[in-house]
Amino acid sequence: MVQVTEKAHHRTKLTPQAKEPTVPTTFEGLGIPRVVVENLVLKHLAAYPKSDILQLTKLLAVNSHLIEDILVALRAKSLVEVFQASAGSFSSQTAGHVRYGLSEAGVQEADTAFLKDAYLGPVPVSLSAYCEMVKEQDVRAQMVNRADVEYALSDVLGAQRMIGVLGPAINSGRALLLYGGAGSGKTFVATKLLNSLNTSVYIPYAVFAAGNIIKVFSPQHHKRIDDNNEQTITFKEHHDRRWALCERPSIQVGGELTMDMLEVNHSEHNKVWMAPLQMMANNGIFIIDDLGRQPMPVDTLLNRWIVPMEYFYDYLNLPNGQQISIPFILTLAFSTNLDPEKISDPAFLRRLGYKIQFGPLEEAEYRDLWESIALSKKVGLADDSFKQVLELHRNTATGYYPCIPKDIVGISRDIIIFEEEEPVITPKILRRAWEVYFTADGKGGGAR
Repeated sequence: MVQVTEKAHHRTKLTPQAKEPTVPTTFEGLGIPRVVVENLVLKHLAAYPKSDILQLTKLLAVNSHLIEDILVALRAKSLVEVFQASAGSFSSQTAGHVRYGLSEAGVQEADTAFLKDAYLGPVPVSLSAYCEMVKEQDVRAQMVNRADVEYALSDVLGAQRMIGVLGPAINSGRALLLYGGAGSGKTFVATKLLNSLNTSVYIPYAVFAAGNIIKVFSPQHHKRIDDNNEQTITFKEHHDRRWALCERPSIQVGGELTMDMLEVNHSEHNKVWMAPLQMMANNGIFIIDDLGRQPMPVDTLLNRWIVPMEYFYDYLNLPNGQQISIPFILTLAFSTNLDPEKISDPAFLRRLGYKIQFGPLEEAEYRDLWESIALSKKVGLADDSFKQVLELHRNTATGYYPCIPKDIVGISRDIIIFEEEEPVITPKILRRAWEVYFTADGKGGGAR
């Protein structure tokens, strides 16, 4: 029912919804056990030998005085050695010229620390600090209006017909079910919804919970919007560097989803404990695409969300056998091209706040989309080409789904380049592209 056009879309500057986290200047302010920081310093010195205090400060993202304190303690235990010392003190005037490395005993301690957990990065924040921040950044604390949603979907064809439903859905904070034909724009629209919120959020690099370091920030899923003045060393000029200021996360997963991805886990080659997808998506949107095509039964997947949807909390099992609860404050969106009545039971459907059906575009919108995509691909449309498109749709009883123009124009362009033709899509080229795109029974390309 919808599709992006090539019209320019400029986003207003995002502002943080929550108050920026201040820089802790004491170990009590860090909110985690001191030994966790000590182990991180050992691991960083193992990974980056002969680092100075400024390097360690940037790597661990905490106040340099805390790093100095840790180094004094590690030297007293004969775990750290000093190199190229220009003075015998740890004063701020000389600390930058002193480099530190691990002693033989320090290397053994670092190896032990790596065996416990392989995390290497900024000092984690406490679980309580994480939970408090997630609650402060609740999307429901800043309601959107019609103008906000119109702005978010301003470059989406056919969106006006859906704004009256999508706006209240965002404000509700409840789960959504988006259903309709494949290629009708369900997932695309879901990813655009966050544009209605002109706020940014703080994401921790890692969280310390019940003896475990859980890595949360992921460059794949989180987009930073500033560098927090990382080139400066004056802490008055930035917030707590253990947090990254980001756009609200938008995480999408499809048929590859497994139940392990919804628990604290690690990959086969990387022994760092990673946050589950829904934890990474907190304060944003989590889209489960292609519902019904995952390897587990649909009921198993849907039942996983009953408690979080009902109480806005999720319970996670940790590697050491303990269990923690975290806020579940995000927009959970299920997307499917299957019949919702056939893949889920009525009890679960009742728990979904909004069930929104997507369909094909109208003819005028469809024509605009063809022209827009052809322009973006730098090819022209012959005068009678769109007439040919409509005829092909009628002959195959295919709806005007927004996925079709992009795919058919792409195939047509491939044909033009191969045949060394003029960059114009003719009816003949269209028919060739259509035959390639669809199967013999008229199905294909995810358009039915």
